[in-house]
Amino acid sequence: MSSIVVYALCLSLIVQLCSSVCLHDAVQKDTPVVSPPTLFPHTTRISSRATSWVPQLPLRVTPWYLPGESALLSPAQNTQLQSAIRDVTKTIANMLSVRRSEGPLLLNRDMNKFCRSVWGDPSLPNYKRCGSRDMSYYGERCLDVVIPESHLHGYEVWPMNGTEPTLVTPEGSGVPDTDFLLYVRVAQTEKCALQPLVIAYASYCQLDQSGRPIAGVIVFCPKRLREGVYQHSHIVQVSLHEMLHALGFSSRLFEHWIDCSFHESGHECSSRSRVTNTDESGQLRIYTPNVMQKMGEHLGGGNVGAPLENQETPSSSHWESRIMQGSILTASLSPPHLTYIDPMTLAAFQDMGWYRVNTTMNDQFIWGKGAGVSFGLPFTCQETLSGFFCRDESQIGCHHLHLDKGNCSTDTFLDGCHIYKPLLHGGECWLKQDIQGPEEIYHPQSRCFFSNLTKELKHESVKGRCYLHRCLAPNSFQVKVQGSEWIDCPAGELIKVKGFEGVLMCPNGRLCLGFGQPSLPTSASITASISTIFPSATVPGIIVKVKMMHGFKWNKEKKMLLMDEIVGVIAQHAGVQRCFLHASTEPDKDLSFTLMAGGSNNCPLHTPGSSPYLTLMTLIDYPITYDSLQFSTVTIRLCSPVSHNPILRKVGLIGGCFCGIFFVLLILTVSWCKHRARILQVRDVYHSQVINTEQKHDVVGV
Repeated sequence: MSSIVVYALCLSLIVQLCSSVCLHDAVQKDTPVVSPPTLFPHTTRISSRATSWVPQLPLRVTPWYLPGESALLSPAQNTQLQSAIRDVTKTIANMLSVRRSEGPLLLNRDMNKFCRSVWGDPSLPNYKRCGSRDMSYYGERCLDVVIPESHLHGYEVWPMNGTEPTLVTPEGSGVPDTDFLLYVRVAQTEKCALQPLVIAYASYCQLDQSGRPIAGVIVFCPKRLREGVYQHSHIVQVSLHEMLHALGFSSRLFEHWIDCSFHESGHECSSRSRVTNTDESGQLRIYTPNVMQKMGEHLGGGNVGAPLENQETPSSSHWESRIMQGSILTASLSPPHLTYIDPMTLAAFQDMGWYRVNTTMNDQFIWGKGAGVSFGLPFTCQETLSGFFCRDESQIGCHHLHLDKGNCSTDTFLDGCHIYKPLLHGGECWLKQDIQGPEEIYHPQSRCFFSNLTKELKHESVKGRCYLHRCLAPNSFQVKVQGSEWIDCPAGELIKVKGFEGVLMCPNGRLCLGFGQPSLPTSASITASISTIFPSATVPGIIVKVKMMHGFKWNKEKKMLLMDEIVGVIAQHAGVQRCFLHASTEPDKDLSFTLMAGGSNNCPLHTPGSSPYLTLMTLIDYPITYDSLQFSTVTIRLCSPVSHNPILRKVGLIGGCFCGIFFVLLILTVSWCKHRARILQVRDVYHSQVINTEQKHDVVGV
């Protein structure tokens, strides 16, 4: 019986308890992986960064849809699938950046397959070269996908002593603008048939010189896609989960992770001595610097390793469900609106050494936050004081994010621990529906609260119920029950509601943490409009001043090359994607130019609210010096457009002159007005005196 069959039979025990499961470890075990001939997994020195500086740019994932397989789905289903893949590639580009290789991506051939024999005599000129072709070789495969010849490097067969090969297979054209090539297959495979909860599975099949995956396959089970149960957000969620495995979060790649933490200072990247180890209780954990830091910060107990699933042996490619519930990389995924990209997952990708990670995109991961280093262990999960675990399986409570009602239940991955899992139907407090109790309100702004409120004079048991809420401040909110007014709900306290018997429990550290209502994590949040990131108002350009250690004879081509390199350096220091920045002017005689911040349709999304222009403004007057491979030492300084733009200075000078003239005229006008007023005042006084004298004469005359 194959490992896939055994694994599927084990997972069938939890079919009714999980929304979807992942087969990555079992699939990857049976997937041959091809590496460059010069890649040695255990080498202590991988690549030098001392002589060149290469910017890290957004990871480009290119989907390659196999021809003919779209017939298994309807046109609408194919459109939905391709839309989901686009959303995932955008999310990954926003999450990860790499040092790109020049030219189109070409995959390697497995020398053990195309070559029947290799010249083994060190004295021969063609030592270690292929001496004869294996006639049964018909190309490369990746998880049952035949890789097109155009995607592959060529190969050669050499005579024993000749200087020319006897057989040459030419290089393919490659795949342009690609850092990872994803073959997308739709097929009702044996794996799909054996496991009813598998929507898709994936594996990598090619590594580059540093050990980073550069190609893989994702297989979608068409029956699952045709059922209509899985919405767009489900497909996005599962595809992202599988892609993260294929990009590096895989137990079989742990030994390939490298340490590049010192490469900025000119050191080389080195292999990590050990990524995983077991703790005193036998729990396998990842012990790499960023992972330990983020795990410790999350639990509130110093540096501690992040735990891997102990139900998958000998090693797992998933986080332990008891301690990382709701993470995108647990073995059993929660519904999409309850699943997040957590800080520990981002830290793991940072520690792989191949990527630069956008750590600002992590969601508010709440499970176990601040609960201490012993949180989630089998002997501590029976303690329900933290509010994350439960014990009464008959109780209807609230999922820990309070978006849904939940059943207190367990599964194989929880090792006997019980949690509130969202109800299969009707428990979404945030979804307006008619199945509500007399005091409940189902609404986008409703959340689940533990309560035994009732208008009847009888005792009600405490259970999860849906009420409206609104945020006042971080962890501060009000609640509204059907028929009541808005009332304050102090976090962690019990309150009474006028007109109702019983109490309502106000959760602590679960709601309004970001002050302002967080939107539900649907696919729309992944594909937010560029217009929400860059307001329509025009922002001014930033002046970039350049100083060189050595002089050069400059032509237009050299200037443009230097400018492009400098923009990449600025993007890296600002922590923004390179495609958001562009020069609006050519370099002048002093090599200075104007830098603009703005996106394009092909540019990966930034986190809403984190405008690259505002980020650049923090670098104003902050000198950046780097060693350029082509231009020696370069120093750049970003300057405020108002104080350094010559046109604006001229405008300011002219404006100053006009203001000065206006000010002088204003003073003269005011002085004249005051002088005229005094004249009029004297005239009026004189006129009144004359009138009074005349009146006196008239009186005397009378």
